[in-house]
Amino acid sequence: MSDDISLLRRSFVAGLLCAPAAVSAAPLIDLDRGVGLFNGGGRITGTRDERRMLNLYTQEASVASEELQFSGISVGSHPMKLRLQNANTDERLVIDLPGSLRMGQAVGHRLNHFLRDWRKDEVLPIDQKVLDDLIKISGSFATPGKVRDIRITSGYRTRETNELLRQRGYGVARNSLHMVGKAIDFSLPGINIRELSIKAQEFCGGGVGTYSTFVHIDSGSARRWAA
Repeated sequence: MSDDISLLRRSFVAGLLCAPAAVSAAPLIDLDRGVGLFNGGGRITGTRDERRMLNLYTQEASVASEELQFSGISVGSHPMKLRLQNANTDERLVIDLPGSLRMGQAVGHRLNHFLRDWRKDEVLPIDQKVLDDLIKISGSFATPGKVRDIRITSGYRTRETNELLRQRGYGVARNSLHMVGKAIDFSLPGINIRELSIKAQEFCGGGVGTYSTFVHIDSGSARRWAA
């Protein structure tokens, strides 16, 4: 009997000594359920830092994936506030960009809606390269701490709208890149069109057209023209 008791004691002590190793070998976060080893179930508990750690594979993952959908561009290291105005409807949109000038998904959606065909009220996602170029060009004229105004003449255009403008003699191309969301016509209040055109040609790798009241940029082949 004494031998049996001694054996049980030794087994119990051995179990206690092995427990820390077993715990340390277990994952701190259950990647399948998004919970921690010590939180006792699906609800996240503990201090704020512990909750943030546990959220690494859940809530914060959605933020990371959102940022990856929009390219980051570098013009300066300071945040920038843009105030867009539709030259046709006087509709306005204010957006804030961080120092990295990286757009989040929500900002992208708002820009796509703002740049819609306002005559047909139809939205088409604008090519990210054109949006990047618009921000780079505008950012080069921005002053830290001040709002940079942008006047939009045209963004996305449906085929019907494009044909209407052609018939009215606006010099619109039959197969305009506006119809596929790859072109924007704009100006910057207070900035001379010629100066804006020079800066657009510096930043934009696609087409740049200079008109009397606005500059056209697109993500097509590299072209330069004046009208």
